[in-house]
Amino acid sequence: MLVYFVCGDSNPELDSNFLMNAKRAIVRKIAWSYTIPQLMLMFALIVLLWKSFFPGDLNLAVAYGAVVYLLYSFASKAFLLRNHRRGLYLTKIQSFRDAIGAFQLSYAFLKKYAWLDKYRFITMLDSSAVSYREMALCNIAYSYAQLHETIEASGYYRRALEEFPESKMAKTGIEYIESEGK
Repeated sequence: MLVYFVCGDSNPELDSNFLMNAKRAIVRKIAWSYTIPQLMLMFALIVLLWKSFFPGDLNLAVAYGAVVYLLYSFASKAFLLRNHRRGLYLTKIQSFRDAIGAFQLSYAFLKKYAWLDKYRFITMLDSSAVSYREMALCNIAYSYAQLHETIEASGYYRRALEEFPESKMAKTGIEYIESEGK
């Protein structure tokens, strides 16, 4: 999906150049129910800091609690999702073959430690409604599609649908590949 904006009088030549170089939008579906445990965790952290270290200064406890919460969130994602993030970077620079390997490593890690992905709202403080394993499979398929290896792409989209029957990303990917083949 391409997202672009045209301002004022448009020039068709400029618009086509702009469209060809436009960045792809990243759509992120949020599971709002995951934010409640995260907020409870942040509140508990603030209360713990307030009672233990800053009994006279709630504002300082809130500030330190927020910093600790954010540091944990960023650090856990950086550590646990390093292959996934590397795959996204490689996709961004259009190194699709290397991205496939990174996403496969990410998928294998999260398959082995499925509880990390299942409870990502606590383990990584992530509110994503889509599993990182599902994202990895669909990103592998997308990368194969970008390499025009549609059989492999279709296979990974179908694998994603087997594991995640409600996957809109996989369904859309399969529809796209089938429509391109006609």
